[in-house]
Amino acid sequence: MKKVNLLAILAISFSLTSFMACTADQTVGTDASVTSTALDEAQASNLNDQVISTVDDYVNTSDANGFAKVSSAQKVNSITATDTVIVTIDKTGLTVFPKKISVDFGTTGYTDKRGNVLKGKIYITVSNRMTIAGSTRQILFSNFYVNDNLVKGTKTVTYNGITDSKPSWSIVARDTITRVDGTTVIWNSDRTRTRIDDNGTPLVYWDDSYAISGSSNGINAKGLAYTMTIDATKPLVTVGGWKYFVSGAVLITTEKRTALLDYGDGTKDAKATITINGVTKDINLKK
Repeated sequence: MKKVNLLAILAISFSLTSFMACTADQTVGTDASVTSTALDEAQASNLNDQVISTVDDYVNTSDANGFAKVSSAQKVNSITATDTVIVTIDKTGLTVFPKKISVDFGTTGYTDKRGNVLKGKIYITVSNRMTIAGSTRQILFSNFYVNDNLVKGTKTVTYNGITDSKPSWSIVARDTITRVDGTTVIWNSDRTRTRIDDNGTPLVYWDDSYAISGSSNGINAKGLAYTMTIDATKPLVTVGGWKYFVSGAVLITTEKRTALLDYGDGTKDAKATITINGVTKDINLKK
C-alpha cells in the first residue's frame, strides 16, 4: 500500500479552493451584467422623468386656469383624436391649499406628447402654488402604467426657487417598476431638475428642457444592487416631446464593475454608449 502524503493533499486542496474562488470572483460583475444594469437604470430614470413631466403639464396648466374644478372627461392636449383624460380637483381657486388632484388616463391607453402610452391614475397633493419656494407636490399612483410598465411608489417634488434666472426642483423618488416581461426594478433617487429652456412658450410646459443632477440606487431586474451618480459636468438633459435623455453621462457601479453610460451630444434618438474597462459600445435604450 502506498503512503499518503497528508501535507501534499492539503496543499492541493488549498490550491484548488483558491483557484475556484478566484475563478468565481472573476465571473462576478461581468460586462453583460453591468450593461444590463445600465439599461435598467436608464429605463427607470426615463419613466421617472415621464411622470414628473406629466405632473408638471397638468398641475401647471391647472394653476394657470385658476384650479378650476373639472368633473367630466375633457380633451387635454391629445395627440390622437379619441384620447381623453379626466382631471379632478378637490378645491378651486388660487388661495385654498393643500389641493388634491387626480389625473385619470383610463384603461385603454392615452398616447402623450412623448409618444408614450399612459394608463391608470396619478394622484397629486399640492401644498401651494409652485411659484412659492418650498412648496411641494406629493405624487402617488393607482394602476399606473407607462408603455405597459407598472409604476408604484412615491415622489416628492419641492420647488427650490430661482437661481441665475433658472427655476429648479428637488425630486425624491422611491419607485418599484414591474416591467412588461414581469421582472421588477427598485429605484430610489434624489435629484435636482433645473429648467434650462422654455422653448419660447412660457405658458406651455410639456415642451420645456431640463438639466438633471444627482444620484440613484436600487435593485436591478436580476436582483443585484447598484448605485448611479450623474456626472457633475454632464447633467442629464431632457427635451420636451422626446421620451429619452438627449445628453448627459452617469457612472453606474454594480458588484465589482463600473460603467459609464453616455446619452450623446443632444441628438434625439434612442441610443447611448456604454464604456466598461476602456471599451465603448453602442446600446439601444428601453422604453
